[in-house]
Amino acid sequence: MKKVIYTALILILSLPLCGYTLKGGVTYTVEQARKEAFADIEYRLPQSIINAHLKDPDYEENIKAKGKGQFDLGDRKIAYFSDGGYGLVYSSNPFYEYYYSPKGNLEMIGKRSRLYYPTKSYKYNINGKLNSIILYINQNESYVFLPSGMLSAHWVGNKCYDLNGNLVEQQF
Repeated sequence: MKKVIYTALILILSLPLCGYTLKGGVTYTVEQARKEAFADIEYRLPQSIINAHLKDPDYEENIKAKGKGQFDLGDRKIAYFSDGGYGLVYSSNPFYEYYYSPKGNLEMIGKRSRLYYPTKSYKYNINGKLNSIILYINQNESYVFLPSGMLSAHWVGNKCYDLNGNLVEQQF
């Protein structure tokens, strides 16, 4: 009987040593993503933030960087899009994203809720009005919603799809 008790005790005490680490990620349905995206929403952005960025002050340098295939310029990171536009995030204030036309004119500003996933980014037009809400699930997936709550697009990796699954844009 002692052998059975000792064996059971050894097995029970060794269980924590044989633990299995679960690896997983956050997954959302469209409805769960919508609910999360619209929690604590900010509908307007102060005009002073917008006015300070109406023209890309480093336009020439950013366009040259595109030609060289550079995405990290030290003080800022650049994302280039298939429509010719590009987005900037400055290291000095990574909560804001600035989206410019191919000619360097501000088209939209994004404001992130936090710097880790999942996170939200509110996109505002140059009048400070909310244009869209993006829920970034992780580095490779995000949902884009209109202020009305309608799903507008779904990014998977560097590709953006519309509601019908058609490719509408790519990030380089």
